[in-house]
Amino acid sequence: MRAVNSRVMLSIRLMLLIVVLWICSSTVFASQVDTTAVVAGASLVSQQVSTQEWLGPLSAIALSPFFGLACLSGAATYGPEWLQSRSHLIDSHSPLNNPMLFWTVLGLTIATSLPRFTKVSKPIALAAEKLEMYSTVIILVLMRFFATTGELESPTAALLFDPSGHNMAMTAGIASLPLDIILCIAAAINIVVVNTIKLSIEFLVWLIPVPTIDACLEVANKSIATALMALYMFSPFLSTVLNLIIFGLCCLVFLRVQRGIRYAKDLIMMPLLEKLFSLEQPNKNKFVGFLKSSWNGMPVRSAFQLERIPVAEGADDLTITQLGWFKNRAFQGRFVYSESKAGLLTDEITLQVQSQKVVFAVRKGFSSAPVVAALE
Repeated sequence: MRAVNSRVMLSIRLMLLIVVLWICSSTVFASQVDTTAVVAGASLVSQQVSTQEWLGPLSAIALSPFFGLACLSGAATYGPEWLQSRSHLIDSHSPLNNPMLFWTVLGLTIATSLPRFTKVSKPIALAAEKLEMYSTVIILVLMRFFATTGELESPTAALLFDPSGHNMAMTAGIASLPLDIILCIAAAINIVVVNTIKLSIEFLVWLIPVPTIDACLEVANKSIATALMALYMFSPFLSTVLNLIIFGLCCLVFLRVQRGIRYAKDLIMMPLLEKLFSLEQPNKNKFVGFLKSSWNGMPVRSAFQLERIPVAEGADDLTITQLGWFKNRAFQGRFVYSESKAGLLTDEITLQVQSQKVVFAVRKGFSSAPVVAALE
């Protein structure tokens, strides 16, 4: 019995000795043996953590871009150490740790939030919403590519391959470039989709004739964004899960809502802003129309570019171009003057396209555009 135990102990010692020798040999000859595989493994683990930290705050940023960025920059600049240690995005080495960035974004937050409290000034804020959203996306993308936060450095791996750790950080950064591109694209899509749904809700509330409802909505928006950001500070993983759920729900209605927002912006909001600021009126021979009913496989409120052809070029009155995501489709049509009519907020024009009659909603006053052009 003692002999068996001795053999077992001897086997265990030999196995431990082999493991120790293998680790030592890997440490000494790592640069000659297979550094690529180990670096890839270390980068994969760190990138998984980075993905959670990257995707977690996107819903809060999408709801209020400048405010969400101000929260992250404030936490990275003035937050306590226990808070900064929860995410590399807000630690002391983050590019968001910048007092000038924080106060600039905070000032932009105030400047873009105050107009939303009244119905008179809210159209200005809604018109600048895309500028705010795209500015935040650009800041995040630049931070992702050009910031050296050290999030991919692993202390163990750095000791294995280079005592100083410089080569390790350089190799991991190059290897993570495709993932960085994917994460930047995912962040941009996430922010655009969620922000579009939020913008549609703001516009619908703006149409409600209750003076204080816009201020209540803005307070609720900032409160929800603060709660989402607090969840991210507490747990980036839970925040990422919630963000993906919100993003998935918004994707279900994104295309329909996006068409509705473009319809309201081009036919209602822009004419209002043009009258308010005495801007130049667009050309009535080239304008945007929206389908009043589905046609040729295209849903209601699909946008088309309508351009009148001069009489000298031929018999067709209009070139109808579908404004698609990836490609445009062109049709030829002719005005049906007797069926075009003016409405309260928008006008309707009827076009004969081949053997079908298609009705488009256009801006107020544009139903008489072909008649004016013909008289000229």
